[in-house]
Amino acid sequence: MARQCRTFEHTADMGLEARADSLGELFEALGEGLAEVVCSREQVASAQRWPLAVSAEDTEALAVDFLSAVLNVIQTDRFMVRDVVVASAGGNAIVAELRGEPFDPLRHAIAREVKAVTYHQLRIAPEGSQWIGRVVLDV
Repeated sequence: MARQCRTFEHTADMGLEARADSLGELFEALGEGLAEVVCSREQVASAQRWPLAVSAEDTEALAVDFLSAVLNVIQTDRFMVRDVVVASAGGNAIVAELRGEPFDPLRHAIAREVKAVTYHQLRIAPEGSQWIGRVVLDV
């Protein structure tokens, strides 16, 4: 199965649910799911790389901090993300690379503004031989 991510409606917010074979792949799926909520990844070329390293007190906080860092790169640095590649994840730290390109208003349509990644109904956990993740975005 490798990895997958889908959105779900949540009152005035939006959620991401993902499933993957490893914690690293789960973070890749959630990061790409977040990027897709903001701007269709089909519009973005994997032309440049953006390194990202995040640490936190536990796996769930790591998910929120990692996704918040991805969101910050998209919104503050105006770097549109096509792919998320995790080099290492575990021990409450993640090292990843975002692949994409600078925002170009002629090619990149912003679909939705995400205000924040929340802890509401947050779940990052192993389930059988896979990892599952659920996070709610404040839109």
